[in-house]
Amino acid sequence: MTTRTTRLVLAGAALLAIPVAGWAGSGNGGSDDDAGNGDQTRIETGMGMMMGGGWGRDDDDDATGRRAGGMGMMNGGGLGDRDGTCLEDAVVEGDATDADAASLATMADEERMARDLYVELADAWDLSTFDRIAGAEDRHLDAVLGLIEAYGLDDPTDGAEAGVYADADIQAMYDELLAQGSASVTAALGVGALVEETDIADLRAQDVDSDAVATVYAHLEHASEHHLTAFVRALDASGATYEASVLDPAEVEDITGVPAP
Repeated sequence: MTTRTTRLVLAGAALLAIPVAGWAGSGNGGSDDDAGNGDQTRIETGMGMMMGGGWGRDDDDDATGRRAGGMGMMNGGGLGDRDGTCLEDAVVEGDATDADAASLATMADEERMARDLYVELADAWDLSTFDRIAGAEDRHLDAVLGLIEAYGLDDPTDGAEAGVYADADIQAMYDELLAQGSASVTAALGVGALVEETDIADLRAQDVDSDAVATVYAHLEHASEHHLTAFVRALDASGATYEASVLDPAEVEDITGVPAP
């Protein structure tokens, strides 16, 4: 049986679609024959993906100065954060369900909103934390768009203008948070923490059918925990406190290591 596969490689912020012939095996231990439909897409991660790039290669955003490596960071690296975590191979098979398609469109807008917001706040306050995390959000958006492309879905961000969103709730959130974050440095850091809290909660709330989508979402949730830590620790270092309003305060304390007020 002839199969068609595509390996999606993230190099920096660029997504490259590379046809692969004769690929056997998948992230769950299966093979091309297991799919039954002769069509698979592999979002490849791990060691030795590509020289000079990888998802999260610049994600040193936990405000601690820690720059860890780990699996996937050798020989150019994979889709791993600077904390050394690495995404398992995610294999897309068949068509997206309606639930998965809707979820991916929503999460693409949320990741884009976070990136756009952090870019604006970085410009407003000249804080490297916002620059670094905005870059991370851009790579996370690329990951979601990689799934959208793999499933043959329409790109909801195509032609989109920064700060403009089709979803009214996301637009309202962006407008309100930008106004709040423009008031002071402390307010901006609090806005960043709130965005990451919300992102974690929203990722957990997604009811998806595909293992590939669930795998990517798990990585995004993990990354958001690091971003939340960066913002909360920056507030703590400045003598300010952050009061969790989306997640349980005890969980935020556990994630960030900063005692809840």
